[in-house]
Amino acid sequence: MTSRPAPFPHADRPPRAPRRLGLRALARLGLRGLLLAACCGCGLASAQVTEYDVKAAFVFNFAVFTEWPAEALPGGAPLQLCAFPGNALHGALAALGDKQINGHRVQLRQPGNGASARACNVLFLDGQDRDRWHTLRPELAGASVLTVADDRVIGAAGAVLALTVDHARIVFDADLAAARLARLTISSKLLRLARSVQ
Repeated sequence: MTSRPAPFPHADRPPRAPRRLGLRALARLGLRGLLLAACCGCGLASAQVTEYDVKAAFVFNFAVFTEWPAEALPGGAPLQLCAFPGNALHGALAALGDKQINGHRVQLRQPGNGASARACNVLFLDGQDRDRWHTLRPELAGASVLTVADDRVIGAAGAVLALTVDHARIVFDADLAAARLARLTISSKLLRLARSVQ
């Protein structure tokens, strides 16, 4: 009797180490997750890929289907993908460095504080950033930063897009009010894949 893969850990508790996912576990992500990950070239043809790789693929595709104001992301300028030091996804996000998104080369950097976070185009936050988020959110007011949370609390407290786990599948929710405040346009193609849009 073969054992079934264990479900993903809760999104609000960063895992200690990335899980290796076999093809059966990948199938549990559902078609939407596989399509998003495949667009990023996360190696789904191979037998194993980590949960972190799949989440990084979501982040990549979130950026593909988001439009920034011209002054926030001028034509040909690098797309600044940010994560604070110690972020569990940092290694997987680093693999996106130098990839192209709509004519913009991805650059991964670590913002030092709220002021420098305003220069990010995409800011990825996880459970370690909960305390930081309370001061960071007002500092980002008016800045065109696509905030992506891999944490239940931050996701419910104003992040534009929030990854979560639902019945062992990685899904995401969209907050259009937060997107409007950041002057971001999210493609309807992406929104159709969201678990919820508010």
